Amino acid sequence: MNKIYKKEDSLKGFTLIELLVVIVIIMFLAGITVPIVSSIRTNAKKGVTSAQISQLGLALKQFESDFGFFPPDDYTASPKSVGGVSIPVDSDLNTGSKCLIFFLGSKFTFNSVSFNDVYGPYIEFKKSQIDEVASAVFIDNQPDIKIEGVNGTKKVYQYKDPFGSYYSYDSTPSNNTASFDIYSFGPDKTDNSGAATSDDITNW
Repeated sequence: MNKIYKKEDSLKGFTLIELLVVIVIIMFLAGITVPIVSSIRTNAKKGVTSAQISQLGLALKQFESDFGFFPPDDYTASPKSVGGVSIPVDSDLNTGSKCLIFFLGSKFTFNSVSFNDVYGPYIEFKKSQIDEVASAVFIDNQPDIKIEGVNGTKKVYQYKDPFGSYYSYDSTPSNNTASFDIYSFGPDKTDNSGAATSDDITNW
């Protein structure tokens, strides 16, 4: 038996105009939502960055309390010593980011006749936060000190912020009134500290 279609049945679907209106509304809502979601993610990363900078600051102060100096931002010359025992310099420790990892993430065991003590590590670095510097290892050839680097290795690492850039560290601060400068380039990944529109995240 053939079904008889009524005129009203052909009017139940969407018309082309209605479909276009729905598409325009969806695009409009997406245009509003995407920037908001992006802004929320960026603000969340800024919060994590600020927390990491604070954590680094606390670790640096604890390090200074034990060693009597803050980690240098270049440790390729002028060795530092503790209790008369020199910490070997290394040509691969030539940036602030590398020195942060080395000094804060390593365990230093001093075992000279006159000085025996163990310092560090002062902070635990997650593997997702650090990048290994290719073909770079620090030299541990001083008999009166044993150095165990991050995860017990002698590899050199750099510490990256949530935006994918490496943290900058300066042991001779130009912005802070004392101690040290630590900062992230922020969302734009560009060093523009001091500029009125700077989005850098700092400890000053």
